[in-house]
Amino acid sequence: MRGGKFAFLLILTGAGNLFAQSLAGLVLSETSALDAAPDLGRWRSLHPNERLKSAAYDNEYESQGLWCAASVADVALSGGVNATRLAFFYAPSWKAGDALPARQDGGLVQRCRLLALWYEVHDPADPVGLAKSVSAELAASLGSAEEPPRFKRMDGWGSGYWNPYFVWERANRRVVEAFDPGGNVPDPKARTRLLVIARASSAPRGLSFDWMGEAPKGQPSLKACAFDDGRNNWQGGLIQFGEKLLRDFPESRWKSYVHLTMARAYAAELILSYPDIDLNGANRPTDSEALRRNAIAHFRAFLEENREAPESGIAWREAWRLLAGLPPSPIHFACTD
Repeated sequence: MRGGKFAFLLILTGAGNLFAQSLAGLVLSETSALDAAPDLGRWRSLHPNERLKSAAYDNEYESQGLWCAASVADVALSGGVNATRLAFFYAPSWKAGDALPARQDGGLVQRCRLLALWYEVHDPADPVGLAKSVSAELAASLGSAEEPPRFKRMDGWGSGYWNPYFVWERANRRVVEAFDPGGNVPDPKARTRLLVIARASSAPRGLSFDWMGEAPKGQPSLKACAFDDGRNNWQGGLIQFGEKLLRDFPESRWKSYVHLTMARAYAAELILSYPDIDLNGANRPTDSEALRRNAIAHFRAFLEENREAPESGIAWREAWRLLAGLPPSPIHFACTD
């Protein structure tokens, strides 16, 4: 019965969008779906006319790179306002002891869960007036909003320059309204956006720095910088050294963390095979599927020995993404003198 009610709610929501309503009204009518967190397959069956945006390294939306896909709808609102809504889906949450899928399968993406909704109005004719009307209507339902300073904003690329910037923080979700001027320097040619972002409390937020290759004290050094050739081609050298460690010290207590480091190195090289990635001097890989398979194998090897380790959740999520055919999560790397 509960599932039937939820299906009816989504159908009703989709039908309600056909009628002119305000931006705030659209937000309030759809954000209840975040509580149920439907998977992508179910959402798509109830919203068949929406277009699918595949996972990508995109600074405009969910820049932490952890999403699986977005379902996109264009909506005509009251007052002649046109908005775009993106529903973002994320990999299933991990629980200690969860087994990975047995094999690679692109269909796994259909199991990703709804955790965030982005609404935007491009180049609004009256951004100040629209922002005021939206915030007033949201406040009438959600209560008073906060106005956090720039250094506390983790909601998108360039959010430090969004103005105004309002946040409604609640136990089950976070709602942000902001105006994006299109940059930190006034530019009449810049494309502006009025944004409303709603996230479930369990949704990742901001840039993901996660596990960067640090292992317990005492593990042999596998720092990426030690293998860099000056052109950002460090992955191959690290992988070769890691393979040598596994051969020479098969009983080492650090064996599983060598596997984890190598999995991340293979994933980092796989990232370079994607379009629109700045190679920064690195060579573009020629066999991306081999990189994916090797990364998965090393993640599996780590998880076989570390079901309860602090890094297990990250390793499981990364392996699951690769098994689903998704891009690896971003790996932030830099060497300094």
